[in-house]
Amino acid sequence: MQGLIVFKSLAEALKAGYQVCDRTTTGYLVRTRTEAGWALAVVECRS
Repeated sequence: MQGLIVFKSLAEALKAGYQVCDRTTTGYLVRTRTEAGWALAVVECRS
């Protein structure tokens, strides 16, 4: 099982092929489509 990817900026996540899925209190929830389904990651914009 793989862990959760945490990006430090939205630009970094978008460059990696992710798209914004939802907003969180400290950033964004992003997703990308894989052969196995959706992969989720978090963007932490502020601490």
